[in-house]
Amino acid sequence: MYIHKKYLINNKSTDIKEYKTLLKKISGLNLRRSSKFNVLAILGALNCVDKKELSGNTGIYVCSEFASIVSVKKVLDDNEKNSMIMPFDFLNINSNNVSFYISQALESNGKNMLLTSDELSFEKGLELALFEMEINAVTDIIIGLVDESLSNINNYSRYLSNENKNYDKDYSGWLYLSQEKIDALCKIEFIKSFDSQKKLDEIIKMIDYDVFYENCEFSFIESIENFILGENKKMIYIGVDKNDKGLVFFISK
Repeated sequence: MYIHKKYLINNKSTDIKEYKTLLKKISGLNLRRSSKFNVLAILGALNCVDKKELSGNTGIYVCSEFASIVSVKKVLDDNEKNSMIMPFDFLNINSNNVSFYISQALESNGKNMLLTSDELSFEKGLELALFEMEINAVTDIIIGLVDESLSNINNYSRYLSNENKNYDKDYSGWLYLSQEKIDALCKIEFIKSFDSQKKLDEIIKMIDYDVFYENCEFSFIESIENFILGENKKMIYIGVDKNDKGLVFFISK
């Protein structure tokens, strides 16, 4: 499976109006009352596949650690204050509509879905997406990791298992993949899962590698960017959760 395009937003918390202004330049989709989470996702996905001709069976996978948590907080706060919950605020807590919006913006008829997980959302989503491409359920893939800044949630770090991740930024990172080799940036040779340090060590011993990134330091998409710009021809990316379970990705140029 080959990675052809990439795009990354990794900003300090930014007002939704700025993202909507950028989105208006590339899409006529009406998102006037939509959430920042949705706008971030659509903006990232559209920029990733800019001017790319998609197949008629493109799979769209939106991965997220927290999904519409900021919208959920707003609704809960309004309810606690006995304030009227506005209809669009209530609708915005439904995270599942984000992949539909992207499909609508791209005029895509392939499958689309939102995948969330306490940890390794993108890695697990990519594993699923590549499996579905292998069995021809989809022809090509648009996949992203999207989370808006948690800086407006007081003491948010108390609830997180991974203190090394920087959750106070707006993040929308995307990749486009297909089975076409021509003009590819790099290739995902294989993915292997592990459920213990022993199993991980066994996988690592099987691979001759030049560079190694840990999930706690870089996201998968940032690691891909560094790899493409660097001189190494092979890379291992390892995503590990708090229970020492995870996925190993072997990538080559």
